[in-house]
Amino acid sequence: MLNGESVVSFTKSGVLDVELRNFWPPEDGFAWSMDKWCEIAFEYDQDAISPQARGEMVLDLDVYKFPPDLLEQSVYIYLNGLRIGARRISKRATVFIDFAPGVLAATNTLVIDTPEASSPARFGQNDERVLGIQLFTLQVRQIAPIAAF
Repeated sequence: MLNGESVVSFTKSGVLDVELRNFWPPEDGFAWSMDKWCEIAFEYDQDAISPQARGEMVLDLDVYKFPPDLLEQSVYIYLNGLRIGARRISKRATVFIDFAPGVLAATNTLVIDTPEASSPARFGQNDERVLGIQLFTLQVRQIAPIAAF
């Protein structure tokens, strides 16, 4: 179960507080999505959910690239069916995505869509996997509203 202090790191031997769907098995410090979309299901501590607080998703990620043919990928991020962000990723980055109060629930599904995901084999490499997002860490937190004077 996650709370505002939890940081999920994707490692070979680590125990995850999330359920990965459509990911290759974690490698050393990251996990690759295995197609054009992937899901991360997670529980969030109900006692920590504030309906007035805005949320923030923090993702340390990269995407599969093969210059000069594939320099970057589009990444679309959905939380519980609502699109909360979109980015063009060309190098490893820590992405901060704000989302509206009330979107975070006790049971959550994060969907990441990478429509340009591709296989290294397409570029003559010896790897048949389809690779989209390379996810290193994930954090979900809430930021309390600023009190009015």
